[in-house]
Amino acid sequence: MPDFIKKPTLLSAWVAVGLWVLAYGLLKVFSPDGLDIDSAEQVYFAQSWQMGYGTRQPPLYTWLLLWLKPQHAAWAAVLEFSRYLCLLGWLAGVQALARVCGADRSVQARVILAHLGLLLVMWRVHDSLTHTVLAACISVWASAALISALQKPTYWLLVGALAAAACLSKLNASLWCVSSLLSAWVVILTRPAAPHGDTPPPRAHLIWMSLGLLVFVAAIAPYAHWWLTQPSGSVALARRIVVSDDHQPVWRPLTRVLAGSLEYLLLTPLLLFALTARWRAKAAPIDAPTSIGSRWLLWQTGFGLVILSLVLMAMKASHFTPRWLWPVVPGLTVWMCVRSFQALDASAEDGRAVWRERAALMVWCLVLVSIGMAAVRLWVPGINAQRCTNCWTDRPAQQMSAELHARYGQQPLRIITGDDHLAGILSQVNERDSTWTASSVDLPPPADFVKDRSPCVATWVSMDKPSELPDGLRHLAGDFWGTPVAQASWPMRLAPQRLIWLSSMALPVSVCDKARQ
Repeated sequence: MPDFIKKPTLLSAWVAVGLWVLAYGLLKVFSPDGLDIDSAEQVYFAQSWQMGYGTRQPPLYTWLLLWLKPQHAAWAAVLEFSRYLCLLGWLAGVQALARVCGADRSVQARVILAHLGLLLVMWRVHDSLTHTVLAACISVWASAALISALQKPTYWLLVGALAAAACLSKLNASLWCVSSLLSAWVVILTRPAAPHGDTPPPRAHLIWMSLGLLVFVAAIAPYAHWWLTQPSGSVALARRIVVSDDHQPVWRPLTRVLAGSLEYLLLTPLLLFALTARWRAKAAPIDAPTSIGSRWLLWQTGFGLVILSLVLMAMKASHFTPRWLWPVVPGLTVWMCVRSFQALDASAEDGRAVWRERAALMVWCLVLVSIGMAAVRLWVPGINAQRCTNCWTDRPAQQMSAELHARYGQQPLRIITGDDHLAGILSQVNERDSTWTASSVDLPPPADFVKDRSPCVATWVSMDKPSELPDGLRHLAGDFWGTPVAQASWPMRLAPQRLIWLSSMALPVSVCDKARQ
């Protein structure tokens, strides 16, 4: 077995990451599919700089897109660049967190490779989870900064800034903030004094932590004020984030968290931990038992899971998805991998190197599976086309935009759509048009939506047969919803027996003028 497989280097690990990104990049380049729902929503949001883009998602990812996009660049390229930039930043943060937990360069390399074997990374991140990945990227770097702050309190300023950025990426990152502070004080108050008096006193931590908290408040306050002053009210907004079921047993959310946690740890971290479970206690990892980083990660994971479970139980949440854990306990998988690899290295020194080689081979196999999943995706669109309900990526955006302009003029249009995806793809095709969706009334329209006198148009999409005006559009149209409806249809590219219908109607300009009311 080659040495780079038995004991990978950081170079070989990042080469594997590069091949992983390249495989999915080539897939996206040669795929004829249109924008997925998350990408189309981001194009829709990024029509203008605003304090918030609805109460469901914070604005940092949209701000990042607006900052990254050159004036005449194609949105598809910018979206994929930002997606994999966040993923690479997350993997770099994984390496940094492993390093501050005492991992040597070889263990850091294996930890990076192991994280390519997460189920979320193998599949979901390539067409969704954009806000979650950005929040996980920032929170894992914040975790590394916090561990450094436990030894040098001035780092609390950086922790405060990163914590605010994480909350501006995903709202559940606030649970990371609370659990991190609690676990930090547990470590500070229970840590034995260093022999030479090098341990910072609790008072120093309190002072610098307070300054870091001021940095956090200053960064988060404008968005928090905007969010809390939205017309629907903070309680109603929270209910939209977590759907409640008052009839379920109080313990049901807890079981969902436990089951979701196991799914979150698949595949590599859980397999590695199981592999070393029998003799980890007998091995002598280099620094893991006494590492301040490992102690903090354990406490933070425990507090994070407990707080998340209590919140979901209090709100009687009707569902739970493993991706919610990613920004809340970003260091759990890192700690499991570091602990396992250090135990495997210790066993190799005791004459049991075969277990380390088997674990390394398993990690590389899962890396190859992760890269190979790009090929599997070639067949997915054809399967989905036969049974999809909304068929986001099959919508012919160019033809739809051309049809609307043929009906209502070649000048810029103000378009109110029946869903976020349609608003995004129409804005992507013709940036002169200004789009807004009626499906989420808390999403503010673009800044120029009420500033010009362009024609006002309502449009919506349905599958297989024309549909009536959606409820959201009907409410906005008011007495004008009986206006004649124009319709056009196109066969689906991968399922030509099915038709995609575009319906539209002209509205008085006063309807668009009142969009912000």
